[in-house]
Amino acid sequence: MVAVDFTASNGDPRTPQSLHYIDPSGRLNSYQQAILGVSEVLQFYDKDRRFPAWGFGAKMPQGPVSHCFNLNAITNDCEVVGFEGIMSAYSSTLYSVSLSGPTLFGPVINKAAEIASHSAQYGNNRYFVLLIITDGVITDEQETKDSIVRASDLPLSILIVGVGNADFTQMRTLDADLGKRLQSSTGRVATRDIVQFVPMREVQGGQVTVVQSLLEELPGQFLEYMRTRGIKPQPPQHASAPPAYPPPPQL
Repeated sequence: MVAVDFTASNGDPRTPQSLHYIDPSGRLNSYQQAILGVSEVLQFYDKDRRFPAWGFGAKMPQGPVSHCFNLNAITNDCEVVGFEGIMSAYSSTLYSVSLSGPTLFGPVINKAAEIASHSAQYGNNRYFVLLIITDGVITDEQETKDSIVRASDLPLSILIVGVGNADFTQMRTLDADLGKRLQSSTGRVATRDIVQFVPMREVQGGQVTVVQSLLEELPGQFLEYMRTRGIKPQPPQHASAPPAYPPPPQL
């Protein structure tokens, strides 16, 4: 699952200074780099390679600002096929919406949690990953924390990439790397850490890639969920035995 920030703080996508600028030379912007890097890896863990993809913080054509809209512009179907589908839907959306705001994470996290919850209720041993790519500070911090705490019981991890030069100090509070789990407005504590936040500028040009940094905690989060639910791995599929042939005739 992918959610892309279309708030106005990204800059006019028609200008080279924008974080959403589509370079005619083919050079990828920060959003495209994050989409490509992460989805190119995760798609191989999904049999049908179909991904829910959303945008948030944009004004719809002849409509209000939406904080969770389908990236493919199809009302009843949010899925796209492969990282190619995500990239194509992202580029098309840039030319059909107006960047607006504010920056809210709650609606897209709730949407992802709804999908994960529905799957778990039907006994599907599937695990979901939501990638959020954003350039700025959220304005619904407590609602976002509440959404994450609720989602901590679900088969879901949230990867957040910060692009641009904003102060992402606030974002780090969503990632429980310091050992303090999130607490909701009602006092409920998250059952586990499900968030990994990485500012792209801190890893660009280094030995560790954005994708490596993002996926660093994912295996542990996945295994912790499976252990707490008592879900054991299925036995490996053995190749079928070759057909038995009669012994060669004795000469």
